[in-house]
Amino acid sequence: MHTNVKTALGIFLFIFFGFIALWAPSEHFSHIIKTVNGSMPLLHYFKPELFAVVLTPLLVATGWRVWAGESHWSSVWFNAGVPLGVVASSHSLIAVLNSATSAEEAMNLVGESLLAIFYGGLVSLIGYLNLNADDIPIKRNSDSKLTKFFVLLLIYLIFGASMHFSYNGIHLYVDYQPVAVNAALLSAFLLLNRDKSKSFCHLVCEAMVMASLASVMIAVISYNFYQGYEQVIGPIVAKGILGISYCSFIIFLCATFFSEKDLRETNFDRINWHLLEISGLWVLMCFAPKSILEIFGG
Repeated sequence: MHTNVKTALGIFLFIFFGFIALWAPSEHFSHIIKTVNGSMPLLHYFKPELFAVVLTPLLVATGWRVWAGESHWSSVWFNAGVPLGVVASSHSLIAVLNSATSAEEAMNLVGESLLAIFYGGLVSLIGYLNLNADDIPIKRNSDSKLTKFFVLLLIYLIFGASMHFSYNGIHLYVDYQPVAVNAALLSAFLLLNRDKSKSFCHLVCEAMVMASLASVMIAVISYNFYQGYEQVIGPIVAKGILGISYCSFIIFLCATFFSEKDLRETNFDRINWHLLEISGLWVLMCFAPKSILEIFGG
């Protein structure tokens, strides 16, 4: 079968069965809700605001790297998808902590916030399926500091605008403790490392994975110690979320600005997997849903 035919058929079948997988449960649950209790919420798998927070900076990073001849678009999507999904989900979770008026509302909103990680994973999957080592981009003058500064500024403006207009203000996303954890781990990895075979990009990404784990573990210890003191639980949970968010954002910047050679040495599939593990740990620690025994009174 011709390559283009296989590609077209693969895209069609992926979209077709993916649509069925997401649409069928929604329709089924909608029917149940209408017959049982019309006031129950209905989950939709497409949230435009979350999709935009993932897709907009991704398109900026993709445009920059393709224009500069740094890499094929699929490499950008594969490397940056999961970190962007984690960042967008973290921003949404912080907004949930500050806007939810009840536990039931919070749990519904948490479920929607996690869709951003799903979008990021889908982006990485699309990138992975289109990776081709034979693609040799046309190298341009990608070392221009002014151009890189403009791209970086644009990325900051996109995230800043989303936090300000969609998620209740930038001030909610600033905390010195996760920044201090990041600085401590970066200092250790960059100054104490004795493995000369690892690139600067590799060390930064590994440091960010360890920093996100450290932020979560510090928050887990505090969360368990202060059980029963509701006035401090929210800030503790936020610190854990922000720690993961900061680290994922830095990893996304690495995927945007470092050379393709450095990115391949970094092993982004392992980096992204660890980000998902750490994010899942923190979500299950703080936002775990009721078990089926609890729901039915077992």
